[in-house]
Amino acid sequence: MQVLVVEDECLIRMLVCNLLEDAGYACIEAANAIEALALLDSKLCRPALLVTDFNLGPGLNGQTLVSEVVSRIPGLPVVFMTGNPESFDDYPFRDNERLVAKPFSGSQLVERVAELLPVVHLHWSTEPSLVPVRDLQAA
Repeated sequence: MQVLVVEDECLIRMLVCNLLEDAGYACIEAANAIEALALLDSKLCRPALLVTDFNLGPGLNGQTLVSEVVSRIPGLPVVFMTGNPESFDDYPFRDNERLVAKPFSGSQLVERVAELLPVVHLHWSTEPSLVPVRDLQAA
């Protein structure tokens, strides 16, 4: 399952991607809203969830980015990250949107993402092969 991570601070973006990848998600990174929209418009990325910072530096902020992304992928789940949670006091959250305030722990971020996009872990059988070795040698 692909997660699009949009964060203007390189180290934070790398940390977020590492946390999510360790939890079983595949991440695509964008440094700002324009880069994220270009990925979507080029069809190089079709995420199952968007994780975005609210303050993305110059240009569109996270809320405006989400409006643009959801117009392209209706119903896409979103996790907002912000150091300014008061920016969301009047924001009308949809059922498939969550907020995590900076600084946050890795588990807080992963929990918010997992609420919207559970990871399916495949468990492979660790039992020995049912084919006798002598049959493999004869083949």
